Amino acid sequence: MKTIAFHLKNITTSIDAHILFRNYISVLLFSMVTLTGCSDDDDAPNPDIAKIVGTYAVVDTDEAGEIENYSINISQSKDGGLEVSNFGDIMYVPVKASISGSSFAVPPQTFNGKSMTIVVTGSGTLNGNTLNFDYTIETGDDYLLEHSCVASKNL
Repeated sequence: MKTIAFHLKNITTSIDAHILFRNYISVLLFSMVTLTGCSDDDDAPNPDIAKIVGTYAVVDTDEAGEIENYSINISQSKDGGLEVSNFGDIMYVPVKASISGSSFAVPPQTFNGKSMTIVVTGSGTLNGNTLNFDYTIETGDDYLLEHSCVASKNL
């Protein structure tokens, strides 16, 4: 009788271990699927980008009140963000930017030239086909150029 009880106890223990192991695997797989699902959301395209991509006519006013007119092109970059060509009518390389909802941002970016280093940064809002934004250019000698822009999208 003790032998049967011993075997039944071993069978019960191995069944409990099997159930525990199966539950552990189920939780592990669920966690992997959930985590994978979250990372896919991070790679999803930003729907706000389509609203801002295009060519804009810019009216740029500097801190002294001088006005300059030029155009910029905003396009989607290979990394899924934004690139602004002809930024400030002085940049020969695209400036990186982003949009979230109606908030437009140019994170601080450093550009090294032959005779100076500049840091460009800015922010603004998109309202329909009009992008209002302010930006600054800090030169290597700690001089700050401040600009306020109204950019109208060419339709």
